[in-house]
Order: sequence, then C-alpha cells, then structure tokens
Amino acid sequence: MPLWGIILVCILLVVGVSAAYVLFGQFQNKAALEELTKRQRKLADLSLHKKIGQLAQANLSGESLQIFHKWQHQFVRLTEDQFPKAADLLSQAADENDGYHIIQAKRILATLNVLVADEERIAENITAALAKIEDVAQQNKAAQQAALERYKQLRKTVLVQSFSFGSALSHLQSTLTAINDAFQQVSVTASHGDHLKVRSQLDDITDQLDKLADAVEKLPPRVNELTNVFPGQSEELISGYHRLRQAGFRFFDINIPQELTKIDDDIHQAENQLAQYDIAGLIETNKEIAQAIDYLYDVMQKEIDAKDAVEQQRNELPAFITHAAVQNKTLQEEVTHLDESYFLNNDEVQTTAKFGRQIAEAQEKFTQDEQKIHDHQAVFTLIQEDLAKIETELAAIEKKQVAMDQDLSGLRSGEEIARQNLARFMMEYRETHRKMAQQNLPGLPKSYQNFASIVRQEIEKLDHDLNQVKINLEDITKQLIMTQEDLKTLQQRTEDLIDAAALTQEMLQYANALKQDHQAVAQASIQATQAFNTTFDYPHALDTIATAVETAEPGAYKRIEAAYRERQGQV
Repeated sequence: MPLWGIILVCILLVVGVSAAYVLFGQFQNKAALEELTKRQRKLADLSLHKKIGQLAQANLSGESLQIFHKWQHQFVRLTEDQFPKAADLLSQAADENDGYHIIQAKRILATLNVLVADEERIAENITAALAKIEDVAQQNKAAQQAALERYKQLRKTVLVQSFSFGSALSHLQSTLTAINDAFQQVSVTASHGDHLKVRSQLDDITDQLDKLADAVEKLPPRVNELTNVFPGQSEELISGYHRLRQAGFRFFDINIPQELTKIDDDIHQAENQLAQYDIAGLIETNKEIAQAIDYLYDVMQKEIDAKDAVEQQRNELPAFITHAAVQNKTLQEEVTHLDESYFLNNDEVQTTAKFGRQIAEAQEKFTQDEQKIHDHQAVFTLIQEDLAKIETELAAIEKKQVAMDQDLSGLRSGEEIARQNLARFMMEYRETHRKMAQQNLPGLPKSYQNFASIVRQEIEKLDHDLNQVKINLEDITKQLIMTQEDLKTLQQRTEDLIDAAALTQEMLQYANALKQDHQAVAQASIQATQAFNTTFDYPHALDTIATAVETAEPGAYKRIEAAYRERQGQV
C-alpha cells in the first residue's frame, strides 16, 4: 500500500475513534440530563405549595408562626430562585450536548447535580418542618384530652376522699384550681395557633398532674398514721409504761418519758408539715415516729420477756450454786489429802481455791440481783445477762472440777500400777541375771555389764521413789516407760550373747574335724577361742569361726544354727 494510503487509513481511524468518543460522551450526558430532569420535575410536583397555603390560613402565632415563616421563606427561595436557575442550567446542558460540546455539557451537569441535591435537601427539611407543625397540633389535641381525663379522675378522688387528706386538702384544691386555669390558658393559646407553646403548656400541666397524683397516693397513709395510728400507739405506750413502773420494772440507759414527749412533739411537727404541704418532710418525720414507737415497744417487751426468764433462772440457780460449792469443798478436801502423799503438778490446790472464790463471787452477784428485785430496782434485761453469765461460769467450773476429780482419782490406782510394774521389773531382771549366770561363761563383755548395771540402778531408783512419803507419779510414770524399754533391751542382748556363745562352742567343735585339711579353719579356731576366753566378745568369736567353716564347707553354719534353734524351741 502506498504511503498516502496508509496516512489516509490512519486519519480515518482517528476520526472514527474521536467520533465514537463524542457519541459515547453525548449518550452519557443525555442519560444524566434525563435523570436530573426527573429529579427536578419531582421536586416541582411536591405538594409544598398547597401545605404552605393551608398553614398560612391556620391563624398560627408565637413560636409556631415564627417557624412557619422561616420555612415559608425557604420555600420561596427554592421555587423563585433555585428552580428557575436549575431550569436554565438544564436547558444550557441540553444545548451544549446537542451541539456535541460534551466537555462543556459535563461541567454544567456537575454544577446542576450539586444544585438539585441542595434543592432536595431543602425540600425535605421544609416537608418535615411543616409536618411537625401539623403533627404538633394533632398531638396537642390528644395530649390535652388525656390530661383532662386524668385531671377529672384526680379531682374526683380528692372530692370523694377529702377526709383522708387532712389539712392538706386546701393545698390539693388549690392545685386543682391552678391546673384548671392552666387548661383554660391552653385553649386560648391553641385558638391563637401557637401549637408549640401549647405543647409546652401541656408539659407543665402533666408535671403538675404527676405531683398531684403522687400526693394523692402518699398522703392518705400518712394522714391515717397521724390521725389514727400514732396517737393510739402513743397512748398505749404511756399507759404501758406506767403499768410497768407500778409493777416494779426499771429501764437502763433510756428515759422513756422523755422519748414519749419527743414522739408527741414529732407528731405535732408532722401535722404542721401536712398543713404546709411539705410531703417529703412529712414522710420522713412519720418514718422517724414509727421507728421511735417500735423501739419503745421493743424495749418494754424485752423487759417483760427478761422478767419471765429471770423468774425461771432464780428458781434454778440457787441449787446450781449450792451444788458447785459442795462439789468444790469436796474437791478441795481431796486435793489437800492427796497433796500429802503425791506431788500435784497442775496447781490443783491453787486451782480449786480459785474455783471456790469464783463460786463465792457468783453467789454474791446472785444475792445482789435478788436484792435489786426485792427493792423494785431491777432492770430485768441486765439481771438476765448477769444470771446467764453466772450459769455459764458455773457450768464451766463444774466441767473443770469433774475433769480434775477424774484425774486425781487415778493417782492411787496409778501408784498401785507403778508398784506392780516395779515388782515385775525386779523379777524379770533377776531371771535375766540368773539365766546368764547359768551359762557358765568365762566372762561377760564390759558394755553388757555396764548396761545391766544401768538397768539395775533404774529399778532401784523406782523402788526408792515409790517408797517416799510424797510421791511424784508424773516422774515415776516417765521412769516406768524408760525402765521398761531398757529392760527389754537388756533381755534381748542377753539372749543374743547366750546364742552367740553357744553357737561359737558348737562351731569350734565342728571345726576340729576340718583343721587337718584347712589351715584357715585352724587359724580361725585359735582367734575365735581367744576372743571367747579373753575379751568375751562372743558375737565376734562366732563370726570369725563361722566364716572360716562356711568357706571350707558351704552350708555347714546354716545347718548347725538351724539345729540349735530347733533345740531351743523344744526347751
């Protein structure tokens, strides 16, 4: 293809692409233009003009009128300024787009898009504001009717139950009158078209109705307390107090007449609060009066209950005190007697004397309380505490005295058991000594002799201590335990020595037959015989000869030992 042909093709391609771009842009602009036209037409079709006209004829006033004028101005600006401007821009964008000026058309459409969005926002706000004005008017009618019905019901309650409000009735009636006047003012304001002010007035009426309803609910119970409950309870307390005083009752740490006077003063204060319509103060004062009355009832009842308990304790305690005193006297005599024969290591003498003093103090306290009752000076709650404390102390003393008596009763039997054990120890020691002597051994190891001497001395010390004028059984018990253990050890060591000596002798005899053939057995026999006869170390002598024999003739020692054990078992 010639050069001019290539150039021609390139030109045609550029033209085609440009044309396509222009046509596509024109198509996009046209679609956007149609969408904005629909949105503009929709805004123009809104019924805002009609609503503006209706509200203009509604005789609005006050805040409602101010709000209406604000949004009416916005509506005028929207329809007379922004709508024409938008229409002009729509026309310009269409002309530019039809003339294939797609760039200029896009710029106009962008401006137009912002303008239409602003129009939609303004239209939406105007619609909401006008609807609110209309809704407030409708809501006010419903709210006014509901408040009026509530007012009528409360007025009826006040009239029917007027007797239950006492001196606060005039305040309730004044409140009803004020609320009724407020309703009249609402009607006037509504007729002038200031619906927002009507809403505020209705809110005030609702607040007054809430307070009135609260008063109507709370006042009757408080008035009933002031009129019927508190005076009757006060008179009952006064009468009860005088009867208790005449019956000899006394009260501790409280001035009941003064408390009764305060209750009467508080009742007068509550009546003044009721007359002044101070409901919060009235409720608090009535609460304090009720608590004070309950407290006085409780104080008097406790004294009555305490007297019944004291009467029962008065009948039981003398015998308990006497029993404890007799028990203590017997125990002191027993302790004194035992103290002559035994060392008492737990301060029994001082302890029983202390118990005696405590019992005497309990008797003295009981006597004092009895005198108070006799003189009509007793506070029974305090007397009850005293007697309960005395009873607790006596019970504790009795428990300790019984335990001490049981411990002391074991002293004589303990001495007898100790003497029996001493006799057994002596007999077993002699038998052990005799058994060892019967073996006719060449001598005894020094350690064995020393230990046997220690055991003999322990037995002699036990015998000495048990034959004293005054015996320390606690120390003797410790000696018994130690001596018994040492005696068992001595008996076992004796058996071990006897067995070792006897087995050594048998092994030496058996070794005589092996000496000729076994030099080690011959040498061991000499060493074992020397240990047997000179140092008396029978276990060492046995170990020496047994080791040599077992080496020369395995199993020999076990046979000889088994035969020895069998013979010992047959003896």
